[in-house]
Amino acid sequence: MMFEFNFRTMNDMIQNLSSVDLRIPTAVAVSGGVDSMSLLHALASRAREVQQPLWAFHIHHDLQAAADGWQVLVREAAARLGVSFDTRRLDARTQAPAQSVEEWARQGRYRALADLARQHGVRQIVLAHHEDDQIETYLLQTERGAGVRGQSAMPTRMERHGIAWLRPWLTVSRAQIYAYAHAQGIEYVHDPSNVDPRFKRSAIRVQLAQAPLTAQRRADILNAIQTAQRQQASDSAWAQQIIARHSVSHRADIGECGRLRAVNLSDYLSDYAAEQAHILLREWMAQMGWRMPSRAALDELLRQLSKPAHNRQMCWRHADGWAVTQLKHDWIAARLLPTGQWFLTDEVRARITREGLSIRARMGGERLRLANHRPSIDLKHAYQMYGVAPMLRGQLPLLYDGERLVHVVGVGDVLPADH
Repeated sequence: MMFEFNFRTMNDMIQNLSSVDLRIPTAVAVSGGVDSMSLLHALASRAREVQQPLWAFHIHHDLQAAADGWQVLVREAAARLGVSFDTRRLDARTQAPAQSVEEWARQGRYRALADLARQHGVRQIVLAHHEDDQIETYLLQTERGAGVRGQSAMPTRMERHGIAWLRPWLTVSRAQIYAYAHAQGIEYVHDPSNVDPRFKRSAIRVQLAQAPLTAQRRADILNAIQTAQRQQASDSAWAQQIIARHSVSHRADIGECGRLRAVNLSDYLSDYAAEQAHILLREWMAQMGWRMPSRAALDELLRQLSKPAHNRQMCWRHADGWAVTQLKHDWIAARLLPTGQWFLTDEVRARITREGLSIRARMGGERLRLANHRPSIDLKHAYQMYGVAPMLRGQLPLLYDGERLVHVVGVGDVLPADH
């Protein structure tokens, strides 16, 4: 690759970073690749100029044999630049059934970065996505039929997990970043998965490297992204108003990430054209942080939504391990865990450790008393009383003190039989 670097290149890249207010506690997400290492270098220089602290967060995906070395590289670079450093390691056992490795890593990375931010009081995380990433996203989403939301690609700013996520280099090209890294003598790693054709985005990247876009085609795509972003802003505002009327409190304690009054939403879906119905559902999924499903997958969900409310027995599954089901009059969205894994909040984990409780699966025939002067009921009835969707019950364990059932996750404490 030829590197052409000049002061205009540097000025453009530095100018883009002026949108990052370093008076707000800030971290850079750093993988060790050329993009994030260059961003770390440039933002650290600016942090020194304005005398503000900066963090470098690294996520170890445990997917490459060389990943330990990448972590060391980022830690040492942060130390040289006077930047604080912390890291998290993902657990591959959390990958959901049918979830792609690519999507598992992406979602796990964002969750881990958000955890690090909360731990260190960081309120915004800067990401190194650039113009070529934006073009790849557009092509990928267009191929998948993901609609206007997908074609709008990545925003320069978004709020998720209570953190602001910034992408100041979306108008900076990959070639500019390589030129900057070469001129500054920045050391970085090459992740082989970036050119692995088994991953769809990587396959597009390889294709573009072999047959680069013309300047006109590149400009046309960037214009199309801007048009889609304007349309998406309008669509999103419309959908948010409707969804807000029908959203209800979800059960985060059992892994729910969204709940809507399904019958009312279904009325809206039957009243609107198919494209508007897609907009509604895509907005709901975006609010939960889901990757946009394909057009065909969304059509299937709409088909199931269109069935009469009293006749729906379904569990629509997103390719990345998420699912939607119906319980009474609510539509429930949640992430399904791999078989044999339990959904446990930090509070429940602490109780298990503190009281020495054991975890068991539902065996059938369990009966429990939940209140004084009330008869015992079977476990299925208890789940129904507390609104626990059937698709979630298999990942909610029973807690035992010896041989006595003391707590049902999602339901509550169990009284002794003779109480």
